[in-house]
Amino acid sequence: MNIICEKSILNKAVNPALSATSKNNFNDALNGLLLTANKDSGTLIISGYDLEKGVKVTVSGEDIQIKESGKIIVNAEKFSSIIKNMPEGDISVAVDSNLTMTIKNKKSEFTLHGLDSETFPLLPELKGEKNFKLPRKTLKNMIASTLFAVSVNGARPILDGALFEIKNNQLNIVGTDGNRMALRRNFEGLTASEELDFEFIVPGKSLSELMKLIGDDDEPAEIELTPKHVIVSFDNIVFFSRLIAGEYINYHRAIVIDPKTTAVINTKSFLGSLERAGILTDDKQRTCLTLNFKKEEVNIENKDEAGILQITSENSIGNVYDECDIDIYGEDLEIGFNKRYLSEALKAVKEEKVLLKLESGMKALVILPYDGETKDINVDVNNSKFVYLVLPVRLRK
Repeated sequence: MNIICEKSILNKAVNPALSATSKNNFNDALNGLLLTANKDSGTLIISGYDLEKGVKVTVSGEDIQIKESGKIIVNAEKFSSIIKNMPEGDISVAVDSNLTMTIKNKKSEFTLHGLDSETFPLLPELKGEKNFKLPRKTLKNMIASTLFAVSVNGARPILDGALFEIKNNQLNIVGTDGNRMALRRNFEGLTASEELDFEFIVPGKSLSELMKLIGDDDEPAEIELTPKHVIVSFDNIVFFSRLIAGEYINYHRAIVIDPKTTAVINTKSFLGSLERAGILTDDKQRTCLTLNFKKEEVNIENKDEAGILQITSENSIGNVYDECDIDIYGEDLEIGFNKRYLSEALKAVKEEKVLLKLESGMKALVILPYDGETKDINVDVNNSKFVYLVLPVRLRK
């Protein structure tokens, strides 16, 4: 192999592939990048693959000179660090018959010992049977708004991933760990050559890496499905991940609610109160926050729905009290929550205000978008842009 490429271009190609390599694996090939240079096509393909997720980046055209074809596996961390720290300008990368790689420009030179490309794990077939396109910014926002709720403890492997559900060309993404649930719906922007109706589960760890790569561009990403993998293509990058096999939980049953209490609250104010009240919570002692939804006793503005949300916490460290103004419809109610679960749901909300719907102190809090223009508190949970559920904590009396 013998190639010449400008430093910034090569560095930009290496970084995405680096995110898919394994760290400290006993298999040196999984710790490495596979470089494949093809003189006939004028392309360099840099691949990283840890058996769960992978990235292929293609450099071609005027961005690179391929003087000699070849393949090699090179240590990902070392190769990346060398390219990153080389002086600006063209870099040449040459590999001899002993799999020794020489990386140099006018002022610096390194050698790395590589591995035979045949030891690299076999990459899956990256041609899907089903496909659709979605703006990259939309896809990233939907993942970010649900990923926090995906399980990370491995107790129920099916919950270690997010459900992608497509019906009538509408995309829903769902994440849950059994204590909270996040659902985001996308009603527009998805394009496909045919009407789609299917679902698949992507590991949360894969989605976390995809979010770092996909960017905030409105240009579309193409998503393809094989029986075992999802493939996401954008720019010169192909990201792929294995799917989690199995049937996801029936989340539709969880969002069937009969609220006795509904509150309208400013998202930022609510989050601020939770953060202040959470200062004295103790995860080791499983301290929770108590939320008390009450109609306002002294109603200066004479509003029928005027109310107050009192947030308190008490433990061996100390006590805290905070409050928020709310509009309340229905009954007064007291309920307890894990502060982190509630805060993470609110941080995913972009709307100025939200609806909080509660059936009792023992059932999940449902968070829905609030349309301030129509002031409609009877939001259809089956057609709202997002639904967040947080299970309560039993209060000690």
